[in-house]
Amino acid sequence: MSQPLKIALILAFSALPLLEIGLLIRLGQLIGIWWLATIIIGTAILGTYVIRQVGLSVFEKALSRLGSDREGFSPLFDGFLQVLAGLLLIFPGVISDMFGLVLLVPQVRNVVIRTGLLKLVTLFHYQAEVSRETFRAKDDVPPSDGDGIVIEGEYERVSERPLRPGKAVQPRRWRS
Repeated sequence: MSQPLKIALILAFSALPLLEIGLLIRLGQLIGIWWLATIIIGTAILGTYVIRQVGLSVFEKALSRLGSDREGFSPLFDGFLQVLAGLLLIFPGVISDMFGLVLLVPQVRNVVIRTGLLKLVTLFHYQAEVSRETFRAKDDVPPSDGDGIVIEGEYERVSERPLRPGKAVQPRRWRS
């Protein structure tokens, strides 16, 4: 991220509470303090309900998906966006409530996941590469051993898997 963009984001997030307060005051003048209090309390209750319904199930789904099927991270991010919508609804303010209500729409969450997830992954990949290069000294070159890169790991031949549980597989004997 470039420096002017970072500064603009910091200023936008700093100005957001001031905008929220100004809009709450103006909305209170237009519709009355009791209606405004009803809206704020109602959205806070809705946000709490969303977080209670989705919050724990997101972590359970994430753990089960990481262990079994490989559907990707989109269901996890969908739950994360629902929890974020609930948090935005809990915070008093018109702008955060609007963002929270918009994030409760499943089609909007799908669009955010499809467009934002790719950008997020590339941003983190870029940041990881930059930080890796930052901590490496320029004259610190790893010694070359002539054999190339050695990658250690374990493998299992598919043809040597046991057909029945508890039955040992005999290693292949090579003919000489």
